[in-house]
Amino acid sequence: MANGKYAQFTEESNALDYLEKTIEFIRRAEKNPTDWKWVILSLHGTLYGFMICALKGTDPDRVRKRERLISFGEALKRCQDPGHMIMTTQSRVLRLSQGQQRSLDFIQKHFRNAFEHYEPCLWSIELHGLPEIVMDGLDVSRFLSLEAGNYTHLTAEQCSHVETLVAQGNEFLRGGQLFREAQLPAEQRK
Repeated sequence: MANGKYAQFTEESNALDYLEKTIEFIRRAEKNPTDWKWVILSLHGTLYGFMICALKGTDPDRVRKRERLISFGEALKRCQDPGHMIMTTQSRVLRLSQGQQRSLDFIQKHFRNAFEHYEPCLWSIELHGLPEIVMDGLDVSRFLSLEAGNYTHLTAEQCSHVETLVAQGNEFLRGGQLFREAQLPAEQRK
C-alpha cells in the first residue's frame, strides 16, 4: 500500500483557497454568467473564513456558540464590535460603509442563502450590480485578512498573495463590460 497523501487546511488556508476560487470564477463569469453563482459562494466562504480568523485570536472558542461555529451574521456583527476585535495594540475594528453593508447583505441574505438552499423556481438575476457588490466583498476580505491586526496566521508570502488576488479581482471587475455598462444611465445600456 502506498503512503497516504493528505491535504491540510487551517482557517487561514481555507479562507485563502476560497479567495483563489473567487478570482478564478470572476475571470470566467464574463463569458459564462452562471459562474456568478460560484463567485458569490466562494466570496461568501472567503469573507466568513477571514471573519473567523480575525475573531478567534488565540482561542478558537471565541468563535463558537454552544459547540457550533458562529453564523456569518454573528461573525460580521462581532467584527464591527471593539469588544470582540480589539486583542492587540494593532487591532482594528471593521468599519463598513453603507455600500459595503448593503453588498454584504446581498451576498449573504439574498444570493448565498438562495443559492445554497435553492427552492424550485425560475430565478433571473440582473448582473450589472454584481461587480460592485463583489468588489466591496473583496475589499472587506482584504481588511479582515491583512489589516485587522489580530492573530491571523498568514505568512508574508500568503499576505502578498491576498493583496495580489484582491487587486487582480478588483481590476478585472472594473475592466469588465458589466461594470462599465453599470456606470451608464439605464437607458444607454445594451
